[in-house]
Amino acid sequence: MSYIVTGGAGFIGSNMVKKLNEKGINDIIIIDSYGDEKMKNLLNLKFCDFVDYQDGLKVVSEYLNQVKDPQGFFHIGANADVLEYDPKKMMNENFEFSKMYCEYANSKNIPFIYASSSAVYGNGKGQFVNGGEEEPHNTYAWSKWLFDQYVLGNKDHFVSKVVGFRFFNVFGWGEFHKGKNANIVYRFYRFIKEKNFIDLFLNHIERDHIWVEDVAEVMYQAMIREDMLTGIYNLGGNHPISHRQVAEIVINTMMEEKIIPQKPVEEYIKFIEIPEDLKSKFQFYTHAAGQLDFITDIAKGNNAKMKEYVKALIRANK
Repeated sequence: MSYIVTGGAGFIGSNMVKKLNEKGINDIIIIDSYGDEKMKNLLNLKFCDFVDYQDGLKVVSEYLNQVKDPQGFFHIGANADVLEYDPKKMMNENFEFSKMYCEYANSKNIPFIYASSSAVYGNGKGQFVNGGEEEPHNTYAWSKWLFDQYVLGNKDHFVSKVVGFRFFNVFGWGEFHKGKNANIVYRFYRFIKEKNFIDLFLNHIERDHIWVEDVAEVMYQAMIREDMLTGIYNLGGNHPISHRQVAEIVINTMMEEKIIPQKPVEEYIKFIEIPEDLKSKFQFYTHAAGQLDFITDIAKGNNAKMKEYVKALIRANK
């Protein structure tokens, strides 16, 4: 009775493995790539096998077809680099692999729960699923949008449940290997540690965030709940917060914990211009509009969760 988690050594995927372990599920197959830093996410987790997707789509497909009695498939792994300029590479990793995984789950009649992205909305105003407000503006966003269209176009033919979640900004433990692609809570914390100030874009930026452990809980619920039907859903905090507010949470928490000297928050912030090559690819506002009530209930209290995350980073000296 195996469960499959793609991206299982990564940020969100390792938290999904942790969640399954907490539910008493240890027979887990992880599909990911090797990397010394992210492999640390697997310490103290239970799983039964690890497959490197870089061996190619054919090899991974052949491996999956030999798995006995699969029960569920969580597809979280993706190339999430919004600055990736190789469309062929991005589409292979985020679209072709996703199709293969979905078709496999369907052939085994098991739930397929996958990660889409709020990046498909760009700076569209509505940001409702199927609201006609999608404006993908980088290759990553297009790859996610394309697979969503595949799911929507084939949903009447699926024999098993296929549920996609458009992740908004996810923060929490396990993102330390992500560099520039880490959430701003961690990045702002590292700015203070490394430079003693936070670089903040002059433009007003307001994003919807969600704690990674809440993401894992929602994805697990999507697998077991009979009322979660095939479709695509927003997954955020349903409470956008500005980059300035996040910076204040990080700074105030670090001052409260006596990691940095007490002084006005403004003295820890340095405003900078957003790079020209980033403007057309950047989301200035996101909001998980029309989110299911049970998701919003799970994801509430993000400001407090951000504060606790910063405290955890301090305790671990990250």
